Amino acid sequence: MRFPRSRPGHALNIALGALVGLWPSAIWAHPHIFVDAGLAIVVEGGRVTSVEVTWLYDELYSLILLEDYNLDPDFDLHLTEQEVAQTLGFDLDWSYGFEGGLVMQRDGVALELGPPEPVSLELVAEGQLRTVHRRAVVDTDAEGALLAQVFDPEFYVAFEMTGEMSVNGAQCTPQLIRADIDAAYAGLEAAMDAIGGAVAAEDNFPAVGELFADRVVFECGP
Repeated sequence: MRFPRSRPGHALNIALGALVGLWPSAIWAHPHIFVDAGLAIVVEGGRVTSVEVTWLYDELYSLILLEDYNLDPDFDLHLTEQEVAQTLGFDLDWSYGFEGGLVMQRDGVALELGPPEPVSLELVAEGQLRTVHRRAVVDTDAEGALLAQVFDPEFYVAFEMTGEMSVNGAQCTPQLIRADIDAAYAGLEAAMDAIGGAVAAEDNFPAVGELFADRVVFECGP
């Protein structure tokens, strides 16, 4: 799966709307999918040991997935145990170059993340698919600021970190820092200029996903 939110947030809508006027070919290529991301971090002895990542897919892409995997054919917004068993982990077969979108840092140093393990798959009341996967984390320092981001470098997927953020094993307060859309827009313009102002193919779109990425900073007490 190439990799694969509720509707795009207001700020993202503005930015993407602006792209339509400037680069018509680019907007048709990116992004394709919108996902609300949430994190449940586990801390032991002051160090992060694992994280559960929630992806809530937008309504349209959820519908496509339901059709592709023949899920919920009776339209009761409930997945049977058999449907879950046959489909769980469908979105963890990432293509080359995409490593799951999650970046975690301790004082600016990237933390090593293990491979994903599927945890759950469900269809929520709004008709959106929600998946959870778990990843081990190697954190060698029990002190320092903890930062997390979820983004697709190629901006094929537009993530927003508006899902639930929690920490088990430490008293932490998450602070959501939304992407600076003006700065992201300027960076995208510069990237488009660098390739001549046109997207000739799907793989020609500049890797600007990080420019549009939210950040969550976890302030943790002793």
